[in-house]
Formats: sequence, structure tokens, C-alpha cells
Amino acid sequence: MEAAQDDYFVGRQPILDGNNHIYGYELLFRGGLTTTAEFDSASTATAVVIRNAMMNVGLNELVGNAKAFINFPEAFFLEAQEPIFHHAQTVIEVLEDVRPTEAVIANIQYLKEQGYTIALDDFIFKNRFLPFIQMADIIKFDVEHVSPEKLKPLFDKVKNIAKVIILAERVETKEMFEHCKAAGADLFQGYYFAKPEIVTGKQLGVGKVNLMQLLEKIVDSSLHLDDLEKVIERDVGLSLKILKMAGQYRTAKMPNFSTLKEVLSLFGMKRVQAWATMISLTALDDVIPEVFNLARLRAIFMRNVAQHENLTNVDSFYLAGLFSMLDVIVGQTLEQALSHIPISDGIKEGLLNGTGEYARLLTIAESFEKKKADEFQEYALFYFNALKEVNCLAKA
Repeated sequence: MEAAQDDYFVGRQPILDGNNHIYGYELLFRGGLTTTAEFDSASTATAVVIRNAMMNVGLNELVGNAKAFINFPEAFFLEAQEPIFHHAQTVIEVLEDVRPTEAVIANIQYLKEQGYTIALDDFIFKNRFLPFIQMADIIKFDVEHVSPEKLKPLFDKVKNIAKVIILAERVETKEMFEHCKAAGADLFQGYYFAKPEIVTGKQLGVGKVNLMQLLEKIVDSSLHLDDLEKVIERDVGLSLKILKMAGQYRTAKMPNFSTLKEVLSLFGMKRVQAWATMISLTALDDVIPEVFNLARLRAIFMRNVAQHENLTNVDSFYLAGLFSMLDVIVGQTLEQALSHIPISDGIKEGLLNGTGEYARLLTIAESFEKKKADEFQEYALFYFNALKEVNCLAKA
């Protein structure tokens, strides 16, 4: 079955295993099941653009080598046809309101026979869902309001019926992650990794102290081009990565470059500052890699939207996106972390107090992360393109 023409992508949420490695991402599509080509709104037109882009670029542009979890309404399961997404990378989510009718059961079984992984979304145990359990590969439980002592009995009840992978959804704290893991969950979805552990009275480790000192020099707005070149050149690894990063953005009209000075001349000081900041943040090895992906995604999205809206100093929006995750990266409150870095008052106000243009674009980015972006559909294509860019950078 071909996806509806007015379905559109509105978010991506990471799914991790017990070792904090990415297993997949849930991609959310919204829209009706019509095939009309008449656009009654700008968001509908945007929807078609995104859908066409997805068909052209493939899921790997959105999720890299990870699994893509895609949820479908009941109407999707009423015809025994394959979706446009390849079975090797796709997990088909059966929504909680899909009824276990004979037609639905038969067609889920057909999809399973074609090689698709089947997941039950927001599962609540009821006897009539036994046929679904027996066909499922993954069962997702919303654990947000489940007390820790009830988790294991809940998971065990299903595992006694079928050999399935248990995915705990809406895991928002590290404490809940540990509870779910101890209870037997295999996969975890939520933003527990995006909430820092603040350890009062302990100093930052050497690596994070060095990071903060480097950031203090790199993002200084009073820095001159020659001074930035000297700061970056002190770290050979950073210099090489800047050159590699520049290669990703080089256009056919640009001359070849082989030195940092040439890169600075071609791309400008602010852009190179932003790249150096991103590379420096990702140098730490005690932070979950998805944190860096999320920071990069926010940064690219905010910069691209700022450029589209003709806001001033677009690369400062890139920095704001990166620094929105600084508390998670260094294990301090965001206020503490930002106090060491000479960034503009506007960025600090936006990140700490939620005011101004920085806060507005960050709020939009976060709404896509939380799958609550229905009111921001005019920005969906920007988010989609930011996802592609993040995955291209990860492969570089």
C-alpha cells in the first residue's frame, strides 16, 4: 500500500538498547488517507514535498543504518500490499486503536511474511489482542505512569505468551531507565539521556575542564580571524576535522583548499567557529552519542530556519542549538555551564529564560523531537533536511 499523499513527517525519536547504542528511530507521519492532489493548505503542499523527498532519498537519509519505526492507522492494514519502505530497515508499528479483525490479522501476517518487523505500539494487555502478541516481534509499553514494582510483572506476562522484544516508551529519567532495564526491557525510547546528572560538590573531570577552556577561546566574539586560526591549529586533530568538515560543504564553484586559513577565508570566521565548537563537544567519550546527534540536529535546524527567515547572525543560532545540550554534555546545570563561555547575552537569555528568537526556534526543534509538532508543520521540511544533514555528517 502506498503511503497517503498527504501524510507528512513530523518528528523523530531515538530508540536505544541497554548499552545506550542506537537501535532505531520512531518516525511519525500524520495526515489522512486520501489521494487528492488538491492542496487546501501550505502544510498539505509541504507534506507532498516531504513524502516525495522520502521516496527519492530513502530511509537511510533519515535514520542512517538504524531501524525506522513507522506507525500506521488501521486503514493501512486493510489491504495486503507492501508499503513503500524496505522491509530490511522498517519496523511497522500497529497503533493501539487498530482492531484485531480477521482482515487486519491476515494482512499483518502477510507483512510479517514479507520480512517486515512488527511492533505493537502503546500496548495494553487484553485477551482479544492475543493474535497480535503472537505475531509481534516488538511490544512497546508506555511506562510514564507505571510504578517501578509493576514493571516486571507487566513485561513477564507478555514474555510468557510469546518471545518478543520489550520496548519501554516514555523513559524520561535515568532512574526509570534503570528500573525498566532491571525489569527486563530490551529497548528504551525517551529522553532520559537528555537530562543531566548534576553531582553537587564534584569538580569537572580533566576532559571536560579542557573542553570548557577550549570553548571559552573558540566562541569568544572578540576573537580575530588570525587568533581563531592559532587556537584551532594548536590541536592537530581539530584542524584536520575542520578541513574534513569544510570538504562536506564545499561547492563546485569553490577552489580547492588545503589549509585552515583558506577554509577561514572561504567560509568565514563565524561558520568555522561553529564547526570547531561542534567538533570540540563531540570529542568527549563519556557522553551518549545520541546527545551529540541531537545537539547537531538542533543546531542545523535553527541555523537553516534563521537563514530562511532572514534573521541576523545565522551562525549564532547554530551555536545556540549546540549549547542547548551543554548541561547534558558536561554534567552541570545549563546556567553553570554557560557561565564559563563568552557567548552573547541573547543566546544565554534564550536558553536560560526562554525569551527571544533563539528560544522560539529551539522550542520548535524540541516539538519535533517530542512528536508534538502539529502546529509547526511549515517547519517540517527544514527539520527533515536537518536530519539528512546530520546523518551525512555522521557518515563523513
